[in-house]
Amino acid sequence: MPTLELSSSPLAESDADAVIVTAFEDGLSPAAGEADAALGGLLVEMREAKEFRGRFAERPVIHTLGRLPARRLLVLGLGKRDQLDAFRLHNAFQFAGTTLRKQGVRRLAAHADPATVAALGNGSPASAADVARAVVTGLLLGNFEGDLNKSEREPDPGIERIELAGLDGDEVALRQALGEAEVLAGASNQVRTWAAAPSNTLTPRLLAEQASALYAGTGLEVEVLQRADLEREGMGALLGVARGSDEPPVMIVVRHDGGRPDGPRLALVGKGITFDTGGISLKPAAGMEMMKWDMGGGAAVLAAMWAIARLNPRANVIGVVPATENMPGGRAYKPGDVLVSKSGKTIEVTNTDAEGRIILADGLAKARELGATHLVDVATLTGACVVALGHVASGLMTNDRDLGRMVKDAAALAGDRVAELPLHPEYDVALRSDVADMKNAAGREAGAITAAVFLREFVGDVPWVHLDIAGPVWNDQGDMTVIPKGPTGTPVRTFVHLARAFAEL
Repeated sequence: MPTLELSSSPLAESDADAVIVTAFEDGLSPAAGEADAALGGLLVEMREAKEFRGRFAERPVIHTLGRLPARRLLVLGLGKRDQLDAFRLHNAFQFAGTTLRKQGVRRLAAHADPATVAALGNGSPASAADVARAVVTGLLLGNFEGDLNKSEREPDPGIERIELAGLDGDEVALRQALGEAEVLAGASNQVRTWAAAPSNTLTPRLLAEQASALYAGTGLEVEVLQRADLEREGMGALLGVARGSDEPPVMIVVRHDGGRPDGPRLALVGKGITFDTGGISLKPAAGMEMMKWDMGGGAAVLAAMWAIARLNPRANVIGVVPATENMPGGRAYKPGDVLVSKSGKTIEVTNTDAEGRIILADGLAKARELGATHLVDVATLTGACVVALGHVASGLMTNDRDLGRMVKDAAALAGDRVAELPLHPEYDVALRSDVADMKNAAGREAGAITAAVFLREFVGDVPWVHLDIAGPVWNDQGDMTVIPKGPTGTPVRTFVHLARAFAEL
């Protein structure tokens, strides 16, 4: 992890290898103006020639030729002021960090300014610490490498030092924001590492082992339920999905008891399908290799618990991750089968490729058994949500306005995007079954919503939010140049901010 520093040095005295300054479409930032003066008006000339317009994620790198101590200057476009939010600020600086890392920069200085704070505040109240956290988190996300399996990979130390300059504010709060950024980016990059891992190197058992190793020394209480434990607890939903795989299923349970014994208890429940073939309802071959990231929700829960332990909010948080592969085979569950979940509710299987909601049923029941007063589940659940929202936002569905608002507020602070979808009672009939309490799938229409309706049957009267992250968990659209490609780590930072909000209850 790079060394993080606050700096009061002016641009002309920075000893970094590269300096980042910003611009909006309507003008240069003060630091960019200072750089322009040192470079003899080059930036203004570039704007007048329309070589750089300050559009979002524009990032020309200029060699300073000795006119500034730093050899390179990256001018980062932030777009329109009234469109800036934490999501865009994180992404812009991630682009900048990635660009400079690939050019071999080891020491960089990033200049933010009060204008960025003011622009960020257009959507919600912002502080210099909020900007510092977002900027540094974004730069650290840009330090992520995803090519760890290449045999001829050259060692790359990446960015080793980051200086943040230009922000006015309480120094203690700014330094705290840097520390939070280190943890938040570390958790996000851990999720990205797990999501990108080939499924043969990250089976359910190995995921549990790696998470347990990550938690060493954190004080978290970890329990890994094996097949015999799942059978004893009657988790027929998880066990049913696991039947087709030679890899044994597990359920990973993590506890952070930082709040009052009688205080609220937030449970984060994540889908941990380490590879999804679709089972007997087999997926098409094209693109199936990407189903290694189908455990992105579970990975976000596990990494969030690590970050929560590091930041230690005075909140009670449980992480629950049911994990298995979904494979075809002679013992695999089949369309038409009826599974008995931990809660006792019976499920008619109409599509074995709608397996995530089935294993989450047992995860939600386990969380309730452990005393959860509030539930948030997260899953790469439906292609329907990708069709509706693309790779920009997660779908949010809830039975409780207050908890829904808390998750939205946490996401806004974290730089994640969520969009609420309705749970009108007319959708309830879609899952009626003639042979069981419900079907697991209702067809293509309103697929993201009916999946949430299914999950709602396992939460009872507990306040609950469902997050469908199938779109933003991984951006594979090369033409979406305003969203970084590859695994994103969403919504791990949302969960950390949500836990901190629970500390205030």
